[in-house]
Amino acid sequence: MKKIISFVLFIFLMGCSEPAMVEKEVKNLALKADDVVLEKDLDETVPEFLRKHSEPVEIIFVGDVMMEMSLKNTINSKGVDYPFIHVKDDILQADYAVANLETAITTSNNSYAKQYNFKSNPKKLEGLVNAGFDLVSLANNHTLDYQEEGLLDTIKYLREYGIEYIGAGKNSEEAYASHEVLLNDQKVKFLAFSRVLPDVSWYATKDKPGIASGYQEERVIEIIEKEKENTDYVLVYMHWGIERASRPEPYQRNYAKKMIDAGADAIIGAHPHVLQGFEFYNGKPIAYSLGNFLFPDYITGPTAETGLLSIIIEDGEVKMKFNPFYIDNDVIVDKGDDYRKRMYKYLEGISYDIFIEDGEIKPIN
Repeated sequence: MKKIISFVLFIFLMGCSEPAMVEKEVKNLALKADDVVLEKDLDETVPEFLRKHSEPVEIIFVGDVMMEMSLKNTINSKGVDYPFIHVKDDILQADYAVANLETAITTSNNSYAKQYNFKSNPKKLEGLVNAGFDLVSLANNHTLDYQEEGLLDTIKYLREYGIEYIGAGKNSEEAYASHEVLLNDQKVKFLAFSRVLPDVSWYATKDKPGIASGYQEERVIEIIEKEKENTDYVLVYMHWGIERASRPEPYQRNYAKKMIDAGADAIIGAHPHVLQGFEFYNGKPIAYSLGNFLFPDYITGPTAETGLLSIIIEDGEVKMKFNPFYIDNDVIVDKGDDYRKRMYKYLEGISYDIFIEDGEIKPIN
């Protein structure tokens, strides 16, 4: 029955959508179904001409999304799509898009005892969906701000809105699991871990909801090695580092290299709330921090600098591109060529042996 429905919807989409949008929507039909689609069923569900071609894969990653404080009023008055109006087209043109959701999606008031607790109304997830996001990382230090109830609510509402998640779950099996997608005939797995958590009680266990901890390097390495065995590419989203630091800590550079040695094809970081630099190791890209992506209007300067990181898979290589934006009064804006040039120069200065040409981040050697 699912295949029949998918085919009917595919015919409808063919009649009303651009080719790029058709491809993305057809994949989502197979990959976002309520029940599990086996790989062989997935291959039969996605039409042959969409599965077998040599076009590159573009996966967009963004940093922290926190729809609290001023954003509540802005979204309520201007609509769920308003913050994303200037980036939506770029995101929708990609094959897949991933964000770090640093907000519990819940109506609970049972907060965890800590300095900052963030939550959002479920309706606000509609803006992420409409902007083109397919997957969110929950591996961060705010997903359990409203305790286990808030995490389970978040998972429930993400499922209702058709957004996949990684990095947390109702138990450790779910929290440490990868999410696999088929993009242009390439199997890509996503993993997420957090090395910034308030307490060990936030760790997911066999019988308790929680977060995928990134503190235990040996376990993370073993998971990456296992996940790489039966896939083409493994991309890791890691929550780590020091807030407002423009460069990663030495442990982060060493940790990133260990993950790549274990089989990771790209490492993407968040948590510092500012952009950090880039690096390549054994030909694999590392983006140490993507900073904030959507944050309330109290941010300014470096904490408001943001952008879209494109991980591009082409002819067996994994490449990086970055398109700078700026968060201004609750909307992500394009500040023009002069801003882009300034940001590229700045990012080159805080990176490691790279240069940026027309947005593409390239190793010097």
